[in-house]
Parts: sequence; C-alpha cells; structure tokens
Amino acid sequence: MNPVQRTPKLISHVLSSSQPRSTDISHHSPSSTSPSKVYKIGKRMGYSKEGSRWIRRRGPHVTISSLPDEVLLDIFEFCLPPDFEVLRAKTWPKLVHVCQRWRYIIFASPLCLDLRLLCTDWTPVREMLDIWPPLPIQIDYSFVSPRDEDNIMAALEHRNRVRGISLSHITMPLENLVAVMEEPFPELESLSLHKGGTMPVLPNTFLGGSAPPRLGYLSFIGIPFPTLPQFLLSSNDLLYLSLYRIPHSGYISPEAMAMCISALTSLRYLSIGFESPASHPDPTNRRPPPLTRAVLPTLTGFGFRGVSEYVEDLMAQIDAPLLHHLEISFFNRLVFDIQQVPRFIGHAPALTMPYNSAIIGIYDNHVKMTFREKSWSSIHESLSFEILCRAVDWQVSSVAQICNQLSFILSSIDQLGIDNRRGSIRQVDMDDTQWLELLQPFTAVQTLRILSDDIESLVVPALRGLSGELATQVLPALEELQLSGYQASQRYNWPFIIARQHSDHPVVLGKSEQYQ
Repeated sequence: MNPVQRTPKLISHVLSSSQPRSTDISHHSPSSTSPSKVYKIGKRMGYSKEGSRWIRRRGPHVTISSLPDEVLLDIFEFCLPPDFEVLRAKTWPKLVHVCQRWRYIIFASPLCLDLRLLCTDWTPVREMLDIWPPLPIQIDYSFVSPRDEDNIMAALEHRNRVRGISLSHITMPLENLVAVMEEPFPELESLSLHKGGTMPVLPNTFLGGSAPPRLGYLSFIGIPFPTLPQFLLSSNDLLYLSLYRIPHSGYISPEAMAMCISALTSLRYLSIGFESPASHPDPTNRRPPPLTRAVLPTLTGFGFRGVSEYVEDLMAQIDAPLLHHLEISFFNRLVFDIQQVPRFIGHAPALTMPYNSAIIGIYDNHVKMTFREKSWSSIHESLSFEILCRAVDWQVSSVAQICNQLSFILSSIDQLGIDNRRGSIRQVDMDDTQWLELLQPFTAVQTLRILSDDIESLVVPALRGLSGELATQVLPALEELQLSGYQASQRYNWPFIIARQHSDHPVVLGKSEQYQ
C-alpha cells in the first residue's frame, strides 16, 4: 500500500496536495513541538510562512520519499499526541506498519518520540512483550477484574521498564498486586489507583518505601495509605497529587499533610478528599495556628472534600500565592467557623480578584456556590464552595454562614443567581428569615436571577412579603429581579416591589433565562 494512504490525515493532506492553497497547519502543532521545528517541516513540505498562515508554494510536488529522515522524524513528533501517554502509545504502532523505512526511523529514536508499549484491557501482555523491542511500558486498565491479573502481573514483572500505571475500578483481589509492588519501580512517572471494591492498606514498603525519583503524577481514589507523607518525602518532581475518597483507615492528620505537601516544591495541583466525616482532627489535640506558614510556590489548583475543621487546620499552616482555582466541599456541620479559609484566599491574589457574579445551586443532596469573574455566561469558575446535606433549611443556613465570612469577596458581586435543581422545595418548617440572612451580605447585587419551575419555591416567598425599611435593607442595590416563571401580563402586587417603587432604588421584574 502506498505510504501516503496510510499516513495520518495531516501528513497526507499537506504532503499530497499539489494545488496552491492557503492552509493553516500551525494549530496542529503540539505544545512539545518547537516553532523552529514547525517552520522546518513547513518549509520542507513546500510551504512558506506569511503571518500566521502557511501558503503552498508553486513548484515540484513534495513526496514522502523525498524527505530526509530527520524531517520525517520531526513530522512523526509533530503528529503524535503530546502529553497523553496512552493515546500516544496507541498511535505510533500504526506508523511503524506503513513501511520499513518508517519503522527504522521510529525505532532508531525511541526517546525522542517517547515510545511506549501499551498494556491495556484484553492485551496478551506476555506475547506482546516477546514481539516488540524492549521499550518502556505503559499499563492502563479501565476496569480491573480477576481475568486481568495475569496480564497485569506480567507487565509489572518488568519494573525497570514501567513508566506509567493506571488501574481503575479495581475489583480483583489485590494481595498479589500489592506484594509485587513492594519492589522499587525506578522509572515510574505516573501512578493512578482507583478502587472498585475492598482495598487493603498499602504497606510502608510500597514501591520500596519511597516514591520513584521521576514520579510526576499520583492519583489515589479510595486507597488507604496512612504512611503517604513519608513515601513522598523525596518527590521533588511531583506535579499532580490527588487523594480522593480517603477511607478512615488511611486518615492523615492536617499536620502530617501540611508537612508532606510543603516539601513538594514543584506541585501544581493538589486534591484531598475524605470518604466520610468520620475522618476529622481530634478536637482535644487541635493546635493554635503557627507563627510561620509553609509556602507552596508553584501550586495553582487546590480541591478539598471533608470537614471544615480539617481544612482550617491545614490552611493555617500553608500559603499558595499562585493559586487561581479553589474548590471546597464540606460535610454538613451545624456551625461553620472558617477563619483560616478567608485568610488563605486573601494571600492568593488571583482568588481575590473582583468577582462579578455568584450562583447558588440547590440540589437534592448538596448546595453549591460558585463565583465567576464576569457574568453567568462565563464558564470559568475560580472559586466554589459546596456543602453536602439534603434538607433545604440546612443548605440555606450553611451557605449563609459561609457568605457571612466572605464579605471581602461578596462586596463586588452585582449578579446573583439562585437555581433550584431539585424540584419542589417548599418546607413548612423553614423560616423565611433564613433566606433573608443568606441575602444580607450581598449588598452590591443589582440583578437577582431565580431559576425554578415552582415560582413559590426558593427565596421568592421570603422576598415578596418584605415591606417598609426592611424592603430596602435587603439587597439595597437591587435593580432587577428575574424570575423563570415571570409573565409580563400578570400583575405582581408584591409588598416588596411596591415598597421599592416608592424608594430611591426601584426594582423591575423580568424573565430569567438558563445560564451555563
């Protein structure tokens, strides 16, 4: 078969075209391909650069066979998916089957192209490892069942070649797996273990007792590993650390966690999430905030799920000045006292930018408040808080407590949305004052948007009956009230609307539209 017919679409399109045309090829360039290489590839293929566009020059038709080996190598690097090891490992074998020359070029440059053998679902691993050259190994299983054990164990036997391990929804017995992974894996760069059943506690001898020197990505879901802080002491190159649904058997104290992450000087993303509120600091041993805090110099994203006392004790010991994305999810508490969270946010300039809009979503089992830089249509959410509880009165009370401690953020909010995503939420035992307490800190809101199929739900009953001075004290800057069930032909003789019409801050009614 002609190699052009087996070439990826980009190469066949660019190299096989003989008609002068304007083609934008620069957007195909992966981040790992330098502009100089892109320019060299384009020039060799008979293109010239004019601004941001590549223009096909008139001249002899360029064929694959006329390109030198180093240009073909640049094209291969250009086309292979960057930063996605699994997809990259699936792609390069197609190229080596095109022709003998391509096979020779690719196998002569395994480091340049980051060639890896992919061991995945239904792969006969022992047979594959016998056929291919001794390249690095990438292990990736989406649903690990007992039938996969032999293949996984066969791949792990080559521990000096294993670069990445990703095992998700693990339902097979893991005693054998844990046993074989007590040996060091010196070349391991990424490790992802997600349990699907009962997971034994990882021993302190896991991977030889310390993180591999090249480990850059670590993700555990439901994996108990209480000695993780000691394991990560030497992980200077770790960029991504996600510990989600940590079972109580794998609990790590805030002090140990703070000491652990403060040593990770290259860490960019951190996620800590506990499986249940049973994982919390001992109230009798909680210490006062330290005088000095460890700085996480490269951290840009942080996610947390657990009790408020834990994140308070953790944030009291750290600062992240480059942080620009923060998600916090709390298990329900009667009282939320978060003094350290506002302080932590205040030390990250990107999180203290003026926010223009806030959205409070009422769900069946949680309530979530997100802050956006511009408007409701903006999909970028730098800051969000979530409380895991079912009763609406608890949801409203929890959000009100959080808001009262974030006044420095709420002072710039001019758009507030309240979104009912749980159907009817009328409760006879819910006092209207709870909604008013929630609205009280939003002193700059000019537009209040309420999305609900039931016009009598959410904050409407509490807001509608306000009159006199109280009507101007709640949301004093409000100019427009948008309701999803608003009908222009219907008269809304609400005491609140009438009172505002007779004040210096009248309110108009309108129909709200769904936001993202």
